Amino acid sequence: MQISLPILTITALTNGINPCGIGMMITFLGYLLVFGGRSKDKKWIYKIGFTYILSTFVTYLLLGLVFYSAAFYFQRSWLAGVFKYVIGGALALAGLIQLKDVFWQDLPIHLRMPRLGFEKINKLMVKTGVGMAALIGFLTTVFSTPCMLPLYIGTTAVLARSGLPMVQILGWFLYYNLIFVMPLILILSAMAEGKQVVDMKEWEHKNTKWMRLLLGTALIIVGYLIVSR
Repeated sequence: MQISLPILTITALTNGINPCGIGMMITFLGYLLVFGGRSKDKKWIYKIGFTYILSTFVTYLLLGLVFYSAAFYFQRSWLAGVFKYVIGGALALAGLIQLKDVFWQDLPIHLRMPRLGFEKINKLMVKTGVGMAALIGFLTTVFSTPCMLPLYIGTTAVLARSGLPMVQILGWFLYYNLIFVMPLILILSAMAEGKQVVDMKEWEHKNTKWMRLLLGTALIIVGYLIVSR
């Protein structure tokens, strides 16, 4: 299967614009600015923020390589004929759940960070520092997998079917993850340069439905493409 740069770019950007990752980034930076005591120290904010983003990047990259290995194995085993339907169906289902939250948010079944994970990360946020920022980035990525991972799994399945050598596969993964963290970098820049936390939370609240709509639509499309090819 041939890999399309524009499609991969759009998929990665769509995956990066998700309520879980965006919301936690704004919350994390809000804690830094409000409770960190160094809200005017741009260098410190960028340092902590980029540590968080780098941790997210590395964790997400490693998760992708793990799922790539699994997809590569299954697509070359006797389960290959069933595997694409399982992955495609799971992505379509995840997309429908995201779309459900756009219109009927109060109905059960959500793809969100578990409350336990959210509470754990919130407790850690009061402790500022490079090491803690890296830990929070790691935990946020792990706990946000219900929201952030389905589209990524679909991408890894497509890459596993491409037949490309591992060096090229790694290059695609690095590119995908760079695009994936771009929205986080933009949020970091905006807040470090003076954008108020209240304004950013209000922006997040207003645009969460649109993010879910975009993510849900992309999940259904990728699921269909995996099944149809």
